[in-house]
Amino acid sequence: MFANWFHPAAAIPKPRRAMALVLCSLAVLATDVAGTAAHADEIAGATMEPGSAVGSHGFSGGWGGIESARFIEYITEGPTGAPTMATGVLATPDGTPPAGGWPIVAWEHGTSGLGATCGISTNPRYDAPIVRRLLDQGYAVVAPDYVGLGAVAATTHPYLQSRTEATATVDLVRAARHVNAALARRWAVTGVSQGGHAALNTGGIADIYAPELEFRGTAALAPPSNIEGVLALAGPYVPEVPGFEGSTALFAAMLNGMRLAAPDTVAAALTPAGADALARIDRRCQREWQSAVRGTTIGSMLQRPVAGSPLADALTGYLRVPTSGYRGPLFIAHGTADNVVPIALTRLLLTQYTLAGTKYEFRSYDTDHEGIVAAAWPDVLSFVAAVLGPA
Repeated sequence: MFANWFHPAAAIPKPRRAMALVLCSLAVLATDVAGTAAHADEIAGATMEPGSAVGSHGFSGGWGGIESARFIEYITEGPTGAPTMATGVLATPDGTPPAGGWPIVAWEHGTSGLGATCGISTNPRYDAPIVRRLLDQGYAVVAPDYVGLGAVAATTHPYLQSRTEATATVDLVRAARHVNAALARRWAVTGVSQGGHAALNTGGIADIYAPELEFRGTAALAPPSNIEGVLALAGPYVPEVPGFEGSTALFAAMLNGMRLAAPDTVAAALTPAGADALARIDRRCQREWQSAVRGTTIGSMLQRPVAGSPLADALTGYLRVPTSGYRGPLFIAHGTADNVVPIALTRLLLTQYTLAGTKYEFRSYDTDHEGIVAAAWPDVLSFVAAVLGPA
């Protein structure tokens, strides 16, 4: 899908080539199928505490054909750390739950957009088959929309913000257990692309953030990492490169999310053209990103180089993947032919893990970005079964 974003590498100076490759490499397919929902039931005793369930209802006709699926509204952290409303999906296997309840797998979806109509609760086409495969193994599944991507969103989505990806996931597990008493305390997380980034960040905080749960492990597929280092190469000198128009959209999406937490820092870095690009991409779903910023380049968006600026520090805090602090096993999968999220960035992350003393299992596959779920799935299921035990 993204082949038109790439040109021969030899045509681009090396630092700028690396930056452009990563900036245009983070999106996966957004989907178009809208679910319908019944009126939300209020949850007794709902509070503004993170993980509190506020409402829950079924989907008319099921969610992606999954009849057991329920839509959950719950409280989590917003981009500044203040409480906000988020949404997600809970699905349970058919039949009677085992003693102790169904173990939970959190599924983290890939890039879908920035607005309230872009979440997977209303767009199940890509993710519902993956959720169904987990249900077939006997796991309950929670799937967060992420902050800003659900019907009750109070803010645009803070795209690739490490903290809110993680807290939205953990708090959905908490909320799901309020909605359905047949869920176990033990759980694991897995996801792809942006969802791989979310899974790594979730694994980094899960044990400390929710000690009342039993977090068992993390599986990340084609996760973006070390983006902040590549973005440090950006500046007004970055030229317009035919075929790389999508990189501007992804850069704008990241800055649009980051200005929620650091508005002054982002505003000071942008030219009028940059501010206009963020205004045009705000709350749009991923399929509209490229057209929203057409005619704008990364260079035209920035007043000064990112390196050495306050923006560089803000990007690091916003995007960085933890290299230590994981509880439970850590599994990472990446395709050797991935031109969307380059495998070189994951290899750098693995080096950082080694230096930090973090143990991990890594497997590469002869596939591209869109093929990584199918290629790695048997190993993902084996990993999940090993960390969660019998369903």
